[in-house]
Amino acid sequence: MFLTTLKCMPGFQKQPEQHLGRPFSPKFGCCSLINSPPPNPQNCEKMASSYLWLFVLAGNLLRGIGEAPIMPLGMSYIDDFATEENSAFYIGTVRASGLFGPTFGFMLGSFCANLWVDIGVVDVGTLTITSKDMRWVGAWWLGVLLCGVVSFMASFPFWNLPRSLPKQGEGKNVKKSKDELKTLASLNAPAYAFILKGCNKNFSIPEFFPVLKKLLGNSIFLVYLFATILHYNSIVGVITYEPKFMEQQFNISISRATFLIGVIFLPITVVGMFLGGFIIKKFKLHTTTMAKFGCITLTTYFLLSLLYFLSDCEVLQVAGLTVNYSGIKEPSFSKENLVSACNADCSCEEGYWDPVCGSNGITYISACLAGCRTSTGSGKDMVFHNCSCVGLSGPGNFSTVLGQCPRDKCTKTFPYFLALLATLAFTVSLGATPTYMIMFRSVSPELKSFAVGIETLCGRILGGLPAPIYFGALIDTTCLKWGVKTCGGSGSCRVYNTRAFR
Repeated sequence: MFLTTLKCMPGFQKQPEQHLGRPFSPKFGCCSLINSPPPNPQNCEKMASSYLWLFVLAGNLLRGIGEAPIMPLGMSYIDDFATEENSAFYIGTVRASGLFGPTFGFMLGSFCANLWVDIGVVDVGTLTITSKDMRWVGAWWLGVLLCGVVSFMASFPFWNLPRSLPKQGEGKNVKKSKDELKTLASLNAPAYAFILKGCNKNFSIPEFFPVLKKLLGNSIFLVYLFATILHYNSIVGVITYEPKFMEQQFNISISRATFLIGVIFLPITVVGMFLGGFIIKKFKLHTTTMAKFGCITLTTYFLLSLLYFLSDCEVLQVAGLTVNYSGIKEPSFSKENLVSACNADCSCEEGYWDPVCGSNGITYISACLAGCRTSTGSGKDMVFHNCSCVGLSGPGNFSTVLGQCPRDKCTKTFPYFLALLATLAFTVSLGATPTYMIMFRSVSPELKSFAVGIETLCGRILGGLPAPIYFGALIDTTCLKWGVKTCGGSGSCRVYNTRAFR
């Protein structure tokens, strides 16, 4: 935080202001930027060599270790002790119920994102930006803390689960003796022997590969595994960057985008997964029928996804970046022309980003580059007047307000986009449970747990890990204006080419 003091020439209104950025002062009649004292090299070195990210990495690793057995072994646990006609319904119900967590998580994330990161340290009333601003940093750590405590408390009931359950419809629970297990092992060697030895902690690494070879030799499972990896890539990429897409295309805050995903996207996904399991139970679908059903839903999902290209919002009009200072669209976004005759004598810092919206509907990178000379108000209500660059696009009130200019056309199309998002969520989730059950029906019973484990491992590693990386790299190619870090180097993107972002 920096204390802004408007040191004025005669006629310039002097007003102290707590500002997110560097301080303003007039030079040559304009409101320009004073160069802040250079950052302490020791502080920059400390920031660059910080290892706090290791705590986040360790936390995610521990969470993944604790989460991994629940879905692979839990789904196999249900399938082992339920009848074939009820298994899909139970698994669909459990997987659908599991999405209530992300639903509340997105709603909690929306609440936390609407709070400034330094809760109790900074007076929010002194900030000159809102949650819609690209520089806003929400209290991300609060959600991690709350969810960690809840997850710890939720782990205790798992200690009470029995090792085995009575097979549904068979009455009393008859525990298999070791002799019976050995008999099964001899019939299904080496697969069941591998599992049996693993449970007895006499696990031998060489026995892993015959079991893996047998599993991957199943052509149906191999095709399913490949489809799952592709599906993971698309879903993880969409979920990760959907809030950013909504923010850039429709000019809404990250907190609101996260909230809408939580209350629209995920509940509909729950309904779709539950309904998919119910359809299998109701119509007693066989493996081939489930495969056709899943293929139809995924194909429909892909075709409907093409409607994303209809979310055509005009690129934000930024003077000197996407339009010139007269309001005429630039033929190319590759070259910045931030200095014009209207602000050439202001000595503005071009790398600084503190956008203001002109009365002409054009966004300026800063009040200085808008050529403003006076200001009134304080905090988020500050208004800059006598802005020479605003007057270039026509007659009117030459003033600017803090923040980017809204794009009304994009706001009007936002409800249609939400309807498309809801349709996509229902379509892909409807086929999720039938597709998932193909794995259970295509492998031998003794390999079910191992198959689910391999599917989860490959999906997380080959789908969950690379997708955010290459999606983020592609999105970065659409950036038009990069921020600058305090100690130098590129920061986060401030303006995207929204048409290329689609």
